[in-house]
Amino acid sequence: MGQGKGGISWPIQEETSDPVAKFFQPGSKLSWHYNWNKNWDVLLPGTSPNLSIDAEFVPMIFAPSYLNNEFTLQAGWKLLLGYNEPDHVDPEVAVPTTPADAARAWVELAKLRTEGTKLVSPAVAGNLDWLKEWFSLIPEDTRPDFLAVHVYTTTFDDFRRQVENYHDTFKLPIIVTEFAMTSFDPNVPPPQSMQQVHDFMGQTTAWLDATDWIERFAWFGAVRNAYNLHGVHEFNRLMDADGELTALGHQYVQGGHE
Repeated sequence: MGQGKGGISWPIQEETSDPVAKFFQPGSKLSWHYNWNKNWDVLLPGTSPNLSIDAEFVPMIFAPSYLNNEFTLQAGWKLLLGYNEPDHVDPEVAVPTTPADAARAWVELAKLRTEGTKLVSPAVAGNLDWLKEWFSLIPEDTRPDFLAVHVYTTTFDDFRRQVENYHDTFKLPIIVTEFAMTSFDPNVPPPQSMQQVHDFMGQTTAWLDATDWIERFAWFGAVRNAYNLHGVHEFNRLMDADGELTALGHQYVQGGHE
């Protein structure tokens, strides 16, 4: 298993975890993976029965209703991710949830934390007010150990500014569970070349590795089906349609900035 902070996000819509193993071959500096859900084998029915992935799997409770659904958490988990973008209105990527409802449900989720396990906050799509209200409503003894952060932007300076703002505001070590060089703002141009994305990855991963309050990070773009990018620019792909690592994928496997 790699010893770096970097990890892989792999949507269950990809239907098999088999390609994930390609990111964790000998020499890889990546160390963990997640798929927005509770496990990486049962939830992906196309996964080979004897597949072995040499990396830590980090489960997620995608939304409050997922806590007690029919699926079980991956055995031996040590870190648990909270709700995914509960401030988002797009039902394809999130279950919209008010801070009050999310806080009430969190009390039950927090009971999963035992000695040797840690919890990660919900990751908002960008609404810090949602997150502030949520923190104000949860009991002190249920506070998460880490803050999950999503950042999509086209410059390193803005990336660093946003991540630092999260840290300054919430005073918790951070796991950047989604980031890439892309723009969702029609007034901000997307990346114009692959080289821009290679450079952005190099700058961001170097800074993330060097910043002691960054616990882990995961680039968004490990998919075969472009639909699963959900609007993130294709230049960010770590894997092509045939399930082979792209040049950017190889860069990321080596730590992103080597």
